[in-house]
Amino acid sequence: MKAPAIITAAICGAETTREMTPHLPITAEELAEEAARCRDAGAAVIHLHVRRDDGSPTQERALFQRALDAIRRRTDVIVQTSTGGAVGMSADERAQPLDCVPPPDMATLNAGSLNFGDDVFLNPFPMVRDFAARMRKRGIGYELECYDVGHVEACLRLAEEGVIQLPAHFDFVMCVRGGI
Repeated sequence: MKAPAIITAAICGAETTREMTPHLPITAEELAEEAARCRDAGAAVIHLHVRRDDGSPTQERALFQRALDAIRRRTDVIVQTSTGGAVGMSADERAQPLDCVPPPDMATLNAGSLNFGDDVFLNPFPMVRDFAARMRKRGIGYELECYDVGHVEACLRLAEEGVIQLPAHFDFVMCVRGGI
């Protein structure tokens, strides 16, 4: 008997560019087509980032809304939006996808700060608590993103505080310089 598995497909990543791969989906329709292909291949969850027309990453709510709507028209996958954004973005900028209507099924809850290549990806506890509260208020499931082993302890601490509930979906982000 095979153990069940949930496959999550990150269909465009946070910082991938068309220069890196000409196959990068950018428009809402391209993202929806890729989500449908991934669903047909067995994925149940789509981890979603969005791009402006020029391919640059953004957290613009309107672009997430277009992508969510297009994906939902094409397939029944669970859509999990990023709240990570990019290094240097404000909390409000990063949280824009949480305001989509209807809201995403899930969203990332980055569990802590870390060196991210040559930069610092800031996720202080007050911001993490704020994001968790926004998600809880809108009924959005959280994916606990752990970039380092200490982030697991951070999630357990948040659960002890009643900020999040266990059991929860943990995700281990590997191969980021400065993390696992």
